[in-house]
Amino acid sequence: MSKENQKGKTLLRALLSKNELGALLPLVLLLIVVAFVNPNFFMRRNILDIMRTASFSFMVAMPLTFLLASQGLDLSVGAVTSLGGIICGMALKAGLPLPLAILCALLSGALVGTINGFFAIKSNLPVFIATLGTQYMVNGFIAITTNNVAISNFDTSFKQLSQYRLFGEVPMPILYAIILAIVGQIILSKTRFGREVLAIGGNKETAYLAGIKVNQRRMITFIATSVFSALAGVLTASRFACAQPAAGSGTELSIMAGVIIGGTSMFGGQATVIGSALGAILLATITNALILMNVSTLWQSFIYGFILIVALYVDKYRRKVLSGE
Repeated sequence: MSKENQKGKTLLRALLSKNELGALLPLVLLLIVVAFVNPNFFMRRNILDIMRTASFSFMVAMPLTFLLASQGLDLSVGAVTSLGGIICGMALKAGLPLPLAILCALLSGALVGTINGFFAIKSNLPVFIATLGTQYMVNGFIAITTNNVAISNFDTSFKQLSQYRLFGEVPMPILYAIILAIVGQIILSKTRFGREVLAIGGNKETAYLAGIKVNQRRMITFIATSVFSALAGVLTASRFACAQPAAGSGTELSIMAGVIIGGTSMFGGQATVIGSALGAILLATITNALILMNVSTLWQSFIYGFILIVALYVDKYRRKVLSGE
């Protein structure tokens, strides 16, 4: 093998080892293109809107990163997002104080996460089918309890959770997401729990023989994913001052696409919270760019699906190269 080929392979391995590049490179390219098409893209207000949109997705993407890292999957996150807003709205209308209403929403998410974990871990059902079934169950519950009618007319205190702007400029969801990203990355890369989750995703049998409580750790990731999905639903309802029965409908695949293209492997064992944040920003930027370039938003689903497929191929190729194949 020539020295040039050897250097090329070494460089390729070095690049592919940086998981975040999967989202960072297309994000930079997209920013350059949009800057030429519409310079208004870089107005402060527009950038803050993109970051706020990405923040809601990232609240679900962060725990989903841990779940995918442990070879898990959850297609019910969109439905649980809707559920969180609905449960919180119903609790507020019933006269409960705001903290208790939020707690009710989070507990509903924890219940769904426990059900998902039971199906996937204890019953050993295919996680794809199990969480898809949960998605239908949750959506059915929402339809029955609300008759598909939105809940609105909330107090100002609830609206301020998402509508308040720090220093009069920065929407609060951005601050929540930044804190979540820092804490999530520290847990994943610096704590025993994070190392164990990655070990489980790498090889469950080996992790079990090493003394890791595999089922317990996997259950925690399922519950955390649903709890944060419910929280995202609460904050979405606060942002729009309205709890919509379909607020999170269809978001599960786009969020998953952001996580995977950010560098988290769908096959487990590799994950990066910062990459998931970049993935969420990339998808929010795509949506915003389509609007600024007067492209129909009907293209969003097509583009998200295309990105998901490309992300899976990149992930597969990255694993092959890094393994020396």
